[in-house]
Amino acid sequence: MKKKIFNKWDFVVLIIGLAAVVLGFCYVHYGTFTPSKMHKPQQTPIMFVSDQNRTSQAARHLVTTASRSGGSVAMHIDVLSDGQINYYPNGNLKAKQPIVEVNFSDRSKTTKEQSAALNRILRHLNRKYQYEQYDAIGFGSGSLAVFTNATTYGMKKNQMKLNHFVSVAGPYQGVTVNVPPMKQQPGQTGNGNQPNQGKPNQGHPGGPNPEVLRQQAQERQQAINSRYPSYAEFKRMAKHLDPNTEVLNIYGVIDKRTNSDGRVSAASATSLKHLVPAKNYESLRLTGPMAEHSQILDNQVSERIINRFLFNE
Repeated sequence: MKKKIFNKWDFVVLIIGLAAVVLGFCYVHYGTFTPSKMHKPQQTPIMFVSDQNRTSQAARHLVTTASRSGGSVAMHIDVLSDGQINYYPNGNLKAKQPIVEVNFSDRSKTTKEQSAALNRILRHLNRKYQYEQYDAIGFGSGSLAVFTNATTYGMKKNQMKLNHFVSVAGPYQGVTVNVPPMKQQPGQTGNGNQPNQGKPNQGHPGGPNPEVLRQQAQERQQAINSRYPSYAEFKRMAKHLDPNTEVLNIYGVIDKRTNSDGRVSAASATSLKHLVPAKNYESLRLTGPMAEHSQILDNQVSERIINRFLFNE
């Protein structure tokens, strides 16, 4: 009787051995079965970038309606006037969508300087926390910093992909500093809009000449707008925006006469429409008292729309 070369247990051991070799090869060369890569959640921090030091209050509103982020802001970042950047993280950085607020201490910095600082911040977040993508909410001139960063540096420079961009009251064609029209005083002749020749307070006892106030406002407006890129520059930069970035533009109108939120005109804010692909653009026009520039982020309508846009709710 011939002796069997293999029995059934030898065959089982052979199969197990071959399977182990194949799995080991895949693990070493491709990392196919690395649990950390298979199950690692893709985090998407939400960056708040604001003017007027409004980030903290705005972030609190979003946190209230987005408890999944851990109940508080995950990191506060201060960009100082000398360029130094201070990071103040807490335990919520491991949340799926941690909220990171950025505050520029020196509001006299140009948009290009702010966008360069934002690039440094994104590179830091990528290296230290392995973030590879982010969403951004820009308020006022903070919107310009986000847009300028995304189109000047982008993923090639900071290794962070901008998925969603919410622009709130962004002055893409500058701001408007409004001054009430000059009112004709009792007994004053003329149309009330003529400067008082050599008599600053004539017809306006106890107060400054409105024409002087108007001139001062125009000078402030020019000083502010000089810090922003021109719209022609924005159009050139727009060519480098990631074509997959989705954009939500929120703006307010409280005054039919100026068609603005008191600081940014609707025309200035909505000019963003021509800087992004039409298929990725949507907008929200707010009206009423809560559409005033400093109130837009506290508007319950804008809050709901932002949450729906970022969290697909």
